[in-house]
Amino acid sequence: MLPENGPGRQRRVERRPDPRSWDPDEIMTLPEAAALLWPDGVVTVATLRTAIRDGILVPVRIGRRLFVTRRLLAALGRPA
Repeated sequence: MLPENGPGRQRRVERRPDPRSWDPDEIMTLPEAAALLWPDGVVTVATLRTAIRDGILVPVRIGRRLFVTRRLLAALGRPA
């Protein structure tokens, strides 16, 4: 099993590492979001899942998978 931010999990991020190259409403997986927007590891997949659980982040659900967008993630940066 690959780690949540391990190699091979964010191929799209490797191809487009600049967050500005992603449309604000383009869906991405939680590992992609963590790797793209917080490459230093400050926010991890676990952090995003906690924000979802606590109702701070509302994901896009397609089937059983969770996705986010840059626009949705902007809510994480707002003061409480």
